[in-house]
Amino acid sequence: MGKWSEKIPSFAWILMIVAAIAALIGALWGGFYAVTHLEGVGSIFLLICAWAALRAGANSPDLGNSPLGIALVIVFFAMIGIAFDQPGNYIYNRPLEWIFCPAETELTRDVVRRAARGGGVSISQNFQCVAADGKARRAISMWEQLFFRFFEYVAIGYALLGASRLYTRIFKKPKRRSGLSEVKTEND
Repeated sequence: MGKWSEKIPSFAWILMIVAAIAALIGALWGGFYAVTHLEGVGSIFLLICAWAALRAGANSPDLGNSPLGIALVIVFFAMIGIAFDQPGNYIYNRPLEWIFCPAETELTRDVVRRAARGGGVSISQNFQCVAADGKARRAISMWEQLFFRFFEYVAIGYALLGASRLYTRIFKKPKRRSGLSEVKTEND
């Protein structure tokens, strides 16, 4: 009896490989669509990745004690937040509305697609402050969005770092003492 893989005919392998490639392309396209069009998907993904990275580096003396290391990690997180989480979510976008929208208006977001040279597509978020009559009273510029999102992710980065340190303190396993330190000599 041979290996189980030798029992599968080659045409079945071809179908499985093509299906796997199609599933990968579909997952990448679906993920891209979800991150650019659905509020909260990018935010949740970034929070999960950042928490995992902080927990993985929790025992690193460089991250915990170095102000430069902490600054680099938080700036990297904020830059990824700008690039990856343009739509934001209800909670992240609420302060954007409070700061930039006049009274009696509500923040709205539209996804704007533009054809780029070479057959590509440029996708951006269009945030506007809309009055009850449906007319836009103020458009929030791309630079305002970028700066706001950067400082928002800096604050979120510090909050995650604090939560990770608190988690470490709460669930830190007590260090075991070696038997050598507890052994008393007769002279003691």
